[in-house]
Amino acid sequence: ARPASGAAAAANPDASSIRVSVGKVDHLINLVGELVINQAMLSETASKVDPMLYEQLTNGIAQLERNTRNLQESVMSMRMMPVGSVFSRFPRVVRDISQRLGKDIELRFIGESTEIDRGVIEKIADPLTHLVRNSLDHGIEMPDARIAAGKAARGTLTLRASHQGANIVVEVMDDGGGLKRDRILAKARERGFTVSDSMSDNEVWQLIFEPGFSTAEQVTDVSGRGVGMDVVRRNITELGGRIDIDSAAGQGTHITIRLPLTLAILDGLSVALGDEIYIIPLAYIVESLQPAGSDISTVGGDRQLVQVRKEYLPVLPLADVLGGEPRAQSFEEGIFVILESDGTKVALFVDELVGENQVVIKSLESNYAKVTGISGATILGDGRVALILDVSALVRRCSQVSRSAA
Repeated sequence: ARPASGAAAAANPDASSIRVSVGKVDHLINLVGELVINQAMLSETASKVDPMLYEQLTNGIAQLERNTRNLQESVMSMRMMPVGSVFSRFPRVVRDISQRLGKDIELRFIGESTEIDRGVIEKIADPLTHLVRNSLDHGIEMPDARIAAGKAARGTLTLRASHQGANIVVEVMDDGGGLKRDRILAKARERGFTVSDSMSDNEVWQLIFEPGFSTAEQVTDVSGRGVGMDVVRRNITELGGRIDIDSAAGQGTHITIRLPLTLAILDGLSVALGDEIYIIPLAYIVESLQPAGSDISTVGGDRQLVQVRKEYLPVLPLADVLGGEPRAQSFEEGIFVILESDGTKVALFVDELVGENQVVIKSLESNYAKVTGISGATILGDGRVALILDVSALVRRCSQVSRSAA
């Protein structure tokens, strides 16, 4: 008798799956990306046809768009892996380091089945390892110190992952002593940074991401080697993500990393500068506005600031970075897009907003030298190539110019 298919699958657990090389999956993703571009081109063309045919054509294109999106999601899921594959390396790390330091620490996981793109997972392992080591070494106190502070002798380190929209959020939380605000400010002054006691907690916490910044009293082989947190932020930023810190004295530290689910597609805002279109990743956009002349002020001779409510932000004309001839002859004629990266805001000046869209990212590095401010390119529905802005690089450039002029 022929065995039932279910019995065969039970006897051979691999019968319901096949092994596919990552290269083949990436090739399939590229083909789906081309399909997305073709669908966008058809939609663009449909808007220009005879009104009598328009409804019939748009119905067909709407169906194509739905099928394309479903295919895209299915193919992208083939590159997804549970974040638990990274989390699984930490129980041994926590056990070994806590024993070496004489600490009692419990490691907890939440959401380890949350899936993320394989390419992202491979690149967050090192940053997460550094954050975990920092919590073990500097965050969670010795048992006697915890008891004296009214806490349980055993400290807790929690790693949590979750989906939020088109992003994955990874959190590293400990119930230790928290960041030492006074010590951070003292170290910043020692290194010649311009700081003040009136700085917000968030501004103070951002100082630990400065290159070589460390408040460690002594160097250890666990952490505190004077390098690391700046590299952590750079690695996260290069993935199109951001890292935030919330800390309370005596209660612990909460580090939040937000990353795109995939490196192949992004949601962006199209903006115009002259005859060119550029894409700004939505994750970095705070708001957009058209200012009044009274909102603009000039300092230091040639630096412009725009007042957004009670905050003064440095102005960065996109034409100054990438060249081109803007159509707007004054700030009042154009648009400011307020961008934020690593806790710093700038006002990017462009001619106009074109619209939001989902774009397929195409790398330029194999054919062109690296250009500051550009992270990639995409093909628009009308067939034109649009460059994707590297917001983190633009914000860093603006900050460096502001500091050198100060």
